[in-house]
Amino acid sequence: MAESQLLCMEDGLIPAAVPESKPEFYYSEQHRAALELLITDGDGAFKTLLKDENSQDFLSAREIKAITSSFVKYKPEEDDGGAAASQDKPADAESLRSTYWPQMSDIEVPPLDIGWPSSGLFKGVNRVSVYTHPPKENSPHIKEVARKLIHESCKVVAIVMDLLTDLQILRDLFEASKRGVPVYIVLDEQGAPHFLDMCGRLQVGARELKNVRTRTVKGIGLNLSVGRIPGNVNSKYMLIDGDKVMFGTYSFSWSSYRMDRNMITVMSGQVVDFYDNDFRELYANSDKLDLFKEFHISKPQTGTLSRAAVPKRTTVATSRFQVNLGDASRGDLKVPAHKYHNPKYLLALGQIPGPSEPLQDFFNKMEPPDPAEQDLENPTEDLENITPAPSQPEKKESKRLKKLSFNTKQRKKGKKNQTSDEVVEDNVANPSDDASKNTLTRDEAQNSLKKKKRGFMSFFRRS
Repeated sequence: MAESQLLCMEDGLIPAAVPESKPEFYYSEQHRAALELLITDGDGAFKTLLKDENSQDFLSAREIKAITSSFVKYKPEEDDGGAAASQDKPADAESLRSTYWPQMSDIEVPPLDIGWPSSGLFKGVNRVSVYTHPPKENSPHIKEVARKLIHESCKVVAIVMDLLTDLQILRDLFEASKRGVPVYIVLDEQGAPHFLDMCGRLQVGARELKNVRTRTVKGIGLNLSVGRIPGNVNSKYMLIDGDKVMFGTYSFSWSSYRMDRNMITVMSGQVVDFYDNDFRELYANSDKLDLFKEFHISKPQTGTLSRAAVPKRTTVATSRFQVNLGDASRGDLKVPAHKYHNPKYLLALGQIPGPSEPLQDFFNKMEPPDPAEQDLENPTEDLENITPAPSQPEKKESKRLKKLSFNTKQRKKGKKNQTSDEVVEDNVANPSDDASKNTLTRDEAQNSLKKKKRGFMSFFRRS
């Protein structure tokens, strides 16, 4: 009912009449009385009443013909309060007319039993594309747009249509059903017989109808005291995967896409939520149209609905800049060689960078420091003053110290072109030099080596 009708039912409240000149005008009692006279007495009585009341004729000739041809009388059991129904039905069957006013409907809401995608809080920015018939320059045909949307669907296809008789679109819908995509169709009640006729021509079977749910819905209509004038469903839209919608004037019929001028709009984004909610409301208010019963097909056994296969993401990263740590234990995982130069990648793969020799063995080779000789603050300075005796070539450590000391001296003197080996030969070839000042005896060299080793250890432990 309109709000003006509901206000009239309130006790002691008579609202002011809304004139036709205002946009709020919706319902008129004069129009209702004229329609009842049109149904009962015909077009002549209808126009006479309008003339007597000085009202304008609000119906065209086409509307008058459509109303008189589609008018439906109330059933006898509803008209006489159940008197006629009591003659044919058992005595305990009682009519609830005008005595049963539930606050909630006692009819269960039909579930979307084959799946429906969950709508997120945000679906992105609204995007709009408009197509027409005949097509504009460099634009596809509206039927091509509709069929591509059905082919690309993977979650759900939901259609609200006044007439669905196009054979190619019907085949696309049944192919989507065979792929495991849920297909919901809500048709206008007057267009349902034509839909069933075209499905019969395609000779559909249980496999095509497994994931298809079809229902019919009525228009708002107008209830009169003698009967009801039904309305039509002129909504024409299609939801794809819950994130895209196509709507416009295009009906899924051959004459609509071939001969009529139409326009459709394809939108994605947050506006899809409105169509999602509208489809749920229409589906809840619709009547069931069982295709298995209409075509005498036995229903398949209910089981887990097979979905379209979605390829899994590869577990091992293919890029040389990515490594999957979860699969590091696998033997076939190959990590680029340049990764091993960075210690963090070695730690991630379970390898600890460091010397090949254990650290404990390195400490065991070193002698404990002497407390009396821990006053060495900078042992590296004394290394420059050490000149090992040339008579000790068998000691590897002495050779290293000789090279270090001679290299240091030669750098200070600016002789960078001479090697440490040449310096050693010069010292051996000139024994007449001041050897007592620049050389050490064997025992003194060993003692100084031990002293420097202890100094190295103390310096290492302090750092």
